[in-house]
Amino acid sequence: MIVISGRWLLKHTTPSWRIKDPIKGFQRIVNEARAKQIARTVLDLGRAFPNAITLATNVKSFKQSGSGINIPDKTKFLVVDGQHRLWAQNFSEKIGQYACIVHLNKSEKEMAELFLEINDNQRRVPSSLRWDLVRLVRPTGDESGVTAAELVYELATRKESPFYISIDLTGEQKDVSIKQGSLAPEIKTLVGRVKKVFNPTFEEYVSLLTRFFSAVRSLDPDGWGDPTSTYYKARVLRALIRVLTDIVLQADSLESVTARFMLTSLRKIEPATLTDERVRAAQGSAGVTDLYKEISKQVFG
Repeated sequence: MIVISGRWLLKHTTPSWRIKDPIKGFQRIVNEARAKQIARTVLDLGRAFPNAITLATNVKSFKQSGSGINIPDKTKFLVVDGQHRLWAQNFSEKIGQYACIVHLNKSEKEMAELFLEINDNQRRVPSSLRWDLVRLVRPTGDESGVTAAELVYELATRKESPFYISIDLTGEQKDVSIKQGSLAPEIKTLVGRVKKVFNPTFEEYVSLLTRFFSAVRSLDPDGWGDPTSTYYKARVLRALIRVLTDIVLQADSLESVTARFMLTSLRKIEPATLTDERVRAAQGSAGVTDLYKEISKQVFG
């Protein structure tokens, strides 16, 4: 392990051993917009990266000099992992100091194997865990997102909530079917749109969502908590939150959107619309949009 200046690294690294021109190699492989964002949010602010980039070289060893290591100027490294973090240096005036894990004495074949081993086995951060981190970190410039994460947390921890201890906040509970990553994006949209009209307090948001999900539970009380029931499916709940947003925006006040009023509206939904076959077909955001449109027609005529 070693710490190397970003400027020096740019001159001595390639993202592909087969591409002779390192600059063209980076340009083909990295997403420039992502690299620029890293430059703005990390390097320009003088922050350190939380993890090391991974390099490989065919050099067998480097000579030590005290607490440092002498790296010959002709040395060439393959960037196995961390291409975007390194290429971000190209867009920042501040010179970053990169912690590097260097794999020595690697043939081109061994470098390729290392690249596949690291990149094929990487797992994306579960969206639920990302939302939980939003609640803890509270990033500036995303008030609706922070509020949404806090609201999901309240729904999962308040005893009066229909979702009490029934939401997987981090994406790690395989036996819990409702994930924070499913509910939070739709609640964020609701918060952003409703705020412009009524500017509710946090407790008013909590009360609204508690009333709404209580009304949804009333449609099939015995099936609540069962992922095979009509209304207790992530994609159905996402579509229903969009319908709630429309209900609120058509109301005179938040107080008028009572649980009874919402239940009356939701009872217009034909359960056959939400059969397992149709819900399974509703893949991704486009599928949820189709569900929402169908439900919306029934609720609003």
